[in-house]
Amino acid sequence: MDVDSLTQVQKAAFEQLQALTNGGDPEVAIGVLSSVDWDVQRAAEVIFDGASPAPAPPREAPHVEEFEVDDSEQGLLSGRRSGREFRQVDSNSIGAVVARPIRLVFNILAIPLYPFLSLLRFIFRALRIPLPNFAPFTFSALSYRPLGPGQGREAKDPKSVAERWVRALEEETGAVCISRSGRRHANGGNETVATGVAGPSNLNARGSSWDDTGVERDVKLLPDFFLGSYEEFARTCQKDIKIGCIVIVSEEHDDVAEFKRSTLTDPALVRLIQENDILVWGGDIRDREAWSASQKLQATTYPFVAFIALQPRRAPASSAPPAPTMTILSRHQGPSIPSTSAPTSAQTLVTHLTDHLLPRVSPFLAQLRAQEAERERERALRAEQDRAFEESRRRDAERAQQRAREERAAAEERKRAAEAEARAAEERRKAQEAKKQWDAHRMAWRRWIRRGLVMREPRPGENGRGKTMRVGVRMPDGRRVVRFFGENDSVTSLYAYVDSLFIPPEFIQDADPPTPPEGGWVGEDGLVGEMQRSGKPAEKWWGFKIFLAYPRREIAWEPEKRIGDVDVLKGGGQVVIELVADGDSKGKRKAAAEDDAEDDEYHTEESD
Repeated sequence: MDVDSLTQVQKAAFEQLQALTNGGDPEVAIGVLSSVDWDVQRAAEVIFDGASPAPAPPREAPHVEEFEVDDSEQGLLSGRRSGREFRQVDSNSIGAVVARPIRLVFNILAIPLYPFLSLLRFIFRALRIPLPNFAPFTFSALSYRPLGPGQGREAKDPKSVAERWVRALEEETGAVCISRSGRRHANGGNETVATGVAGPSNLNARGSSWDDTGVERDVKLLPDFFLGSYEEFARTCQKDIKIGCIVIVSEEHDDVAEFKRSTLTDPALVRLIQENDILVWGGDIRDREAWSASQKLQATTYPFVAFIALQPRRAPASSAPPAPTMTILSRHQGPSIPSTSAPTSAQTLVTHLTDHLLPRVSPFLAQLRAQEAERERERALRAEQDRAFEESRRRDAERAQQRAREERAAAEERKRAAEAEARAAEERRKAQEAKKQWDAHRMAWRRWIRRGLVMREPRPGENGRGKTMRVGVRMPDGRRVVRFFGENDSVTSLYAYVDSLFIPPEFIQDADPPTPPEGGWVGEDGLVGEMQRSGKPAEKWWGFKIFLAYPRREIAWEPEKRIGDVDVLKGGGQVVIELVADGDSKGKRKAAAEDDAEDDEYHTEESD
C-alpha cells in the first residue's frame, strides 16, 4: 500500500507512528498499522514490545526476490522462514525492553537541544574525534534524522545512500576506509568527502596486497565498501568471482556501536579482507536497500554479517554439472562482546575466515577464475582471429576492387584503341578511296600528257629545236632510260616524258585520249588550269621531283621554261626521279630515294 493512497485518518496515524519510531520503513509501518486496525498505541507495542498483532485478513503472497540463494549443502537455511514479511528484532535482552520506551521519551524531550547537538556533532566531525556513546543512549540517536525513508533517505539513489552511510561510519568510529586513507595522507589530510561512480567507486579501489607504508600508523582503518545497491553488489561478486561480505546494522540495537568500533576497525580483520580481495557492502536497515538485503539474507538480529560467493549447485550424478550459483556461505549475528566468543567479534570472524570459509571456498573460486581466464583467452583469440579474418577479407575486397578497376580501365583502353583503330581504318579506307580516285584521275591525265605533251626525240640534222641534249633518267624503281631533247624544248616536255614512264604497259599509247580529261584546255595552258583546279602545288600534282644526280640540284617545273635555260642541264646530264607523297609515307619514300641516290653515281654515256 502506498502512502498517497491513505485516508486523512490513516495518514495521521502513520505520521504519529513514524515520529515515535524515529523513522523507519513506511511499508513496515503501514503493514503493522493495518494489522491493528490503525491503532497507533497497539502498533507501537507491536514494534517495541513484540506483542502479537490482531489477525489480519489474508494477503496475496509477497514477491520473492530474484537473487538466488542455494546454501542447502551448508545447512544454513534449514528451519528458517523466507519471504519479505516483517521480522521482529530479537528482544530477549531485558535492558533493551526497558531502554526503548525511555529512549523514545528522552528523544522527544531532547528536541530543543538539537541545534546544540548538531553544532557539537560538527565539531567532533571536523576534529576527527569518535562520537561518544552513552549506553543505552547513543549520540546518533540524539541527533536529528529525517523521519521516514520517503522524505529524505529514499529520495537518493543507492550509491548516494551507501556513500552517506560510509561517511557516517567513518565519523562515528574515527576510522577511514583503506583507499581514502592513502589519498588523505598524500593530500595532507584535506580529503574528507568520498567520490566515485555507481558500483565499485573510489572507495573500494583495492590494492593487490596489504600495504600500510604510506598510511599513518595511528589511523584506524575500515575496509573499502562497495557503493551501490545490494543487487549490484551481488552481481559484482558473481561477475568478478569474489567473496562478498554483507554488514547490516540497526541503530536500535545497543550492540551495533561496539561492533562498529571494535569489529569493523580491527586491523587483523581489515588486513584479511584486503589480502583476500573480499568485497564488502554495508548499510542500516532504516534504508530500503539494507532492509531488502536483511529480508533476503533472513537476518533476525543485529549487527549482522554474512558471506556470499559462487558455489556449485546440487545435481544428480548422471546429469551434467549445472552452473554455479550465488550461495550464502555463513551468517553471523548478535553482539561482538566478548571478543573471543561473540558471534560478530573480530576474532570470531577472522577464525571463521581463516579456518573454515577460505579453505573451503577459495579452491573452487580459483578454479572458476582459471576457467574464466581461459574463456577470456579464447574470446581474445577468437576476437583476434575475427580481426585477422576481417582484415584479410578487407584486403581481398580491396584487391578485388583494384582488379575490377584495372579490368575496367583495360576494357576502356581496349575500347578506345578499337575506336581509334576503327577511325584509323575508316580514314585509311577514305584515303585509299581518295587515292584510288586521284590515281585514276592522274592516269587519265598521264595518258593525255603522253599523247599531247610528250615531244618526239629530235632527228639527226634537225636544227629547229636547237642543240640536241642527252638526258639519262633513273626511275625510283631502278629503271634507267635515256632521252634526247632539244635545248628549245620546254621543261614541261621533260616532266611529261618522266610522267609517262609511270603508265603501266597495259595502257598502250595508241589508245591514249586525244583531248584532256573533263574537257580541259589543250596544251600547256590546259595543264596549268588542271593544277589550279586541283588546288595542289606542282610537285604534289606531278607526284615526283627531278634532281640532277651530281652535283645534286633540283630541276623545278616552271611553265613556258626552256630546258636550255636550266643551267645544270646544259649539255645534258643524269637525273634522278624522287616520288613526292603526302603524310608519313613522304619521309619514308624520300629517305629511300635518297639512299638510292647515294648508291648511284654519275653515269656517262660510256656507262650506258
